[in-house]
Amino acid sequence: MAKKIDIVLGFLSILFALMVLFRIVGNIEISIGFVTISFGILAVIWTVMAVKNLAIGSALRKHTVFFLYCLLFILLFSIWQTTSILMGWRKSINELMLYPGYFFITAAFIIFVVASYQALKMGKEFGFGQQASVIRSIIEAKKKNNKKLAKAK
Repeated sequence: MAKKIDIVLGFLSILFALMVLFRIVGNIEISIGFVTISFGILAVIWTVMAVKNLAIGSALRKHTVFFLYCLLFILLFSIWQTTSILMGWRKSINELMLYPGYFFITAAFIIFVVASYQALKMGKEFGFGQQASVIRSIIEAKKKNNKKLAKAK
C-alpha cells in the first residue's frame, strides 16, 4: 500500500513540476522540448548504466548499445528542435537549419531498423517458438478435455 502511495505522490509531483515549468517558460512548445530533453538525458544515463552491467560481447549488450545510439539521435533531434524554437530559426534563417534535425531522426530510425533485425536474430537464436506452439496445443487440448468432462457431468 505504501508503494502505491509513493507512486501516486511521485506522479503528482511530476505533474506539479510540469505545471510550474509551463507557467515559468510560457511557451508550451519550448516547455515540452525541455521536458523531452530531460527525459531523454535520463534515458541515456540509465541505458549507459545498463550497458556497463551487461556482459561484454553478449547479444543483449549489443542490442542495448543500438538502443543507446537510437536514444542519442532522438535526444539530438529534440535538442535541435528546441534550439530552433528558441533561436527562431524557423522564421529568421533559411530552412536549411531544419535539415540537421531531419538527419538525427532519420539516423535514429535507421538504427532502430538494425536493432529490430538484431532482435529478430536473437529471437530465432534464443526464442522458444516451437516449444511455445507445443505448449499452446497442450493447453488447448486440456481445455477441450475439461469442457467434455464438464458436459458429461
